[in-house]
Amino acid sequence: MLKLIIALTGAIVLGGLTGCGTSDNSQQDDAGLETSGTTDTNQTEKGIVAGSMEPKLIEQETKNGQLVYEFKIKNQTEKEKTLIFSSGQKIDFTVKDKDGKMVYRESENKMYTQAIQEIPLKQGEEFTQQLVLPKLDSGSYTLTVWLTAKGEDEYKVEKDILIP
Repeated sequence: MLKLIIALTGAIVLGGLTGCGTSDNSQQDDAGLETSGTTDTNQTEKGIVAGSMEPKLIEQETKNGQLVYEFKIKNQTEKEKTLIFSSGQKIDFTVKDKDGKMVYRESENKMYTQAIQEIPLKQGEEFTQQLVLPKLDSGSYTLTVWLTAKGEDEYKVEKDILIP
């Protein structure tokens, strides 16, 4: 019995010593240069590069003398993002004159359906909403558009516009 315990202990010690060494996995590339074949086991696969939700404002064709824009938010993150709205209103926007005085707010004096709505955005997908500005007098204005989803108030876009 003592011989069996000594043999097993010796096998375990010998096996442990064999695993403690370093191996040289170097190889030669096409040019004959030595390259290391070792890999870092702590590295993780990244897949999609980490990003953010990217809001944009794109000017469209003018319709009946009114400016039309398209508000887009693209999911550039590594995960699906769910936008949660508490009403039928998806975006809101304001128009301010050159002095910073608000001349129009889309949601002012309007009512929206009250229903919770969830819109999932997979990686690379976009949420798009069109907006039509009211007829404005000639001058310089600042258009500010934002998403009204719960907890998503940082997705604002501002654009200076000039009405001839």
